[in-house]
Amino acid sequence: MTTDHLYDPFAVKRRWYWVTAGAALVATLLASLAIGAVDVSIGGVVDSFLSRIGIRTEPATDPIVWEIRFPRAMTALVVGAALGLVGAVLQGLLRNDLADPHLLGLGPGAAIGAAIGTATAGIQAGIAGGVFAGVAASFLLRRLARRISVDPTRIILSGVALGLVLNAWVGFVVFGLDRSSVPPLEFWLLGSLSGSSWRSFGTVAVFLSLAAAGLFLATRSLDLMAFGDSEARHLGVDTDMVTTMVMIASGAAVGATVGAAGVIAFVGLLVPFIARSLVGHEHKHLLPASMIGGAIFVAASDLAARTLIEPVELPVGLITAAVGGPVFLWLLGRRRDV
Repeated sequence: MTTDHLYDPFAVKRRWYWVTAGAALVATLLASLAIGAVDVSIGGVVDSFLSRIGIRTEPATDPIVWEIRFPRAMTALVVGAALGLVGAVLQGLLRNDLADPHLLGLGPGAAIGAAIGTATAGIQAGIAGGVFAGVAASFLLRRLARRISVDPTRIILSGVALGLVLNAWVGFVVFGLDRSSVPPLEFWLLGSLSGSSWRSFGTVAVFLSLAAAGLFLATRSLDLMAFGDSEARHLGVDTDMVTTMVMIASGAAVGATVGAAGVIAFVGLLVPFIARSLVGHEHKHLLPASMIGGAIFVAASDLAARTLIEPVELPVGLITAAVGGPVFLWLLGRRRDV
């Protein structure tokens, strides 16, 4: 038995975080499956699962639970996990807690490719188009940042400006496409999980798994780069290669989420900020903590979006912005360099 945890001020907080977050994740998933226009009891949800393995007969509510709510809930979980992960990685890379994948322009850039792909060949092509455009947007941001400044704060401001420009182009693209084959503008700018299916979930899960694997490979390098690029290079980190790999994987992950659910902002800003205060700055703890926090946040926001003012369904991005926007303003107030 080691005593390393005795010198870790976050050890106890981490244990409580994982217990609490695990319970919250299960509770949020069950609530997402049970609550809606037609309420289903927890017993009905359990019966639906048991019927899949032949223990129970299929309940009358099975199509609602298994074919509509479950793929939607699972998509919300993986989308939230990806956004939390990317936010934590970008904040570590830029050494700035204002970094958010959508504020940096990756989301709006991905929306352009996702809209074109969806109009061309459906949601699977939309997810692939979002991945391609998200990677392209990440390269554009990296090139723009190199020309303007190496200061992380100015890079973030450059990304915000880039995002505003790309948001306008999202509007041009959506209005120029066949409106019968592409979701409306509010889907791309505010997000929605209403079109989720098992096919779209499978597609986005594959892309996100590959992107997440690439981001977790950079865990140790991100810890060292927190001391500055020159110090990290002195310790043997190829900072250019790590930055390029992180930007490509981040763009791909964000692109997949946008193709499946549109732009859901502020998840990558708020969740890593909270997780960092509970599990510490080491990325081996921060990245998984941000993933589970993001999954809970998006799933809970989607549940609120479809139940707050029934029968009207709100864009899920409205809920995340209502929570994350004030936090962003508060963080701006703390950043005197901005």
